[in-house]
Amino acid sequence: MSTTSPGPSARAPRSARAGRRAARLLAASGVVALLLTGCADFSAEEPTFTVQPSLTAREVEPQQETRVVPSPGATTAPSTSASDQSAPVPSGSASAAPDPCAPTDAAVIATCLAAPWGLAPLPDGSAALVGERTTGRILQVAPQQDAQVLFELSTVGIDSAGDGGLLGLALSPSYTEDGLLYAYVTTATDNRIIRIAAGDEPKAIFTGIPKGTEHNGGRIGFAADRSLYVGTGDTGNPALAADPTSLAGKVLRLDEFGKPAADNPTPGSAVYASGFTQVAGVCPLTDGTMAALDRRTDADVLLPLAAGGSYATPAAGAVLWTWPRAEGGAADCAITGTTLATTSLDKQQVSALRLNPDRTFSGTPTQVLDNRYGRLLTVTPDSKGLLWATTSNKDGFGTPVPSDDRVIVIPTDGGGADGGPD
Repeated sequence: MSTTSPGPSARAPRSARAGRRAARLLAASGVVALLLTGCADFSAEEPTFTVQPSLTAREVEPQQETRVVPSPGATTAPSTSASDQSAPVPSGSASAAPDPCAPTDAAVIATCLAAPWGLAPLPDGSAALVGERTTGRILQVAPQQDAQVLFELSTVGIDSAGDGGLLGLALSPSYTEDGLLYAYVTTATDNRIIRIAAGDEPKAIFTGIPKGTEHNGGRIGFAADRSLYVGTGDTGNPALAADPTSLAGKVLRLDEFGKPAADNPTPGSAVYASGFTQVAGVCPLTDGTMAALDRRTDADVLLPLAAGGSYATPAAGAVLWTWPRAEGGAADCAITGTTLATTSLDKQQVSALRLNPDRTFSGTPTQVLDNRYGRLLTVTPDSKGLLWATTSNKDGFGTPVPSDDRVIVIPTDGGGADGGPD
């Protein structure tokens, strides 16, 4: 494992970087507003988020990149550069080839990533940690800064076959004091939870979650009571989701040391709820409880979690919302303020719903971001109410551009128009 080393991209000379930064600052004044143009209309609501000044613009329209399908066998060299502009070309010199990993959109925080999956904004919202599923690298990314490789989990033995690898990330509830990071990873033998501290080897704190060629789960998140919720998949074997002796197809609840939470339904067992297919998201609700987004054959469903609950066949009223797979489904969920935000891989969008205090929804899903960055996978809120998201265009199902895959930042102030829950 290496700590706090710069990414592989070479830096431009100081003068070029200064010119580039000046160009960025002149250009970056309203991208957040432009992202909402033609999408959600929240004009009747008071904003509940604070836009980062570095992401705002009024006169510059984000450049629309032409999507291209790479030639068979072609690869894009990873780059951790997050610069907005290429260095200026001296007058009279031959035109330099544009850097495909230099984004022209100020809402794009990082480019040319390898299968970004786990995403965890820092407590102050100034940056985020992102994990690459296939490489095991964890990088810190921030607006207008080059990304930094913080950890390379080579000693863990990451197995990225199927949908496994370096999956969910979560910051310790006391991250500003202890700097601890939690990750869900697939190894040669199992899925497990590891805890990572700067300058130390990653430590496995919970092991033995079944692995498979699909449905490995991987979403993790801390609740208000400092419990770590872990969503697992059924590994393609639905019978395991109903098996009380298996950790597959479950939501687990652990303490910060990886031990089963003391007040779990069965003493000494990590299982909190069962009957899941592929837990794609865990979302803390406004009342302090947790919900799980489960990806199923015909539809993706948001389920409020109850201790000992069995969700193979949810009881009437147990499903908070349903996203039919034929309409794009939902790939991940995030709740910020009074908004439930979900991503869609197939529909290439972020949708928003108004969440009420009683865990019901007002209105119908409204597109906050639509068909701008391709397939969207992970979404998570920061402390300022902005949403950080990852693209998933190089997963074999998308149409990548040279700068894929990316981390982007978008706002939401809570969506929904007329209508109601299905």
